[in-house]
Amino acid sequence: MIAANPALAERDLIKLAGIADVLAAALERRGVEPGKARFIIDVVLAIHRRAMPRWLAEPDTTLAQLMAQAAAELREVVAPPAPTIR
Repeated sequence: MIAANPALAERDLIKLAGIADVLAAALERRGVEPGKARFIIDVVLAIHRRAMPRWLAEPDTTLAQLMAQAAAELREVVAPPAPTIR
C-alpha cells in the first residue's frame, strides 16, 4: 500500500530517516564513531527493507530469520568467498 501511494512512501522515508538518526545517536553515545554509526544503521535498515516484504509474504518465517537471510545475501555480494587455489 505504501509503495503504491507516493505521499505515504515519502512519509515512510521521512520516518525511517528519523529512526536512523535516533539509532545512530544511540550508537554514538555507546562510543561508536559517528560515521561508522551511521553506516551501521544504513546497512541494518537496508537489510530490514529487504526482509520486511518477505516476512509479510511468508508469515510462518520469523523476521529474524529473514533478516539473517538478507544479511547473508549482502555478505555474498560484498565479500564473496575467496577462490580456492589448487
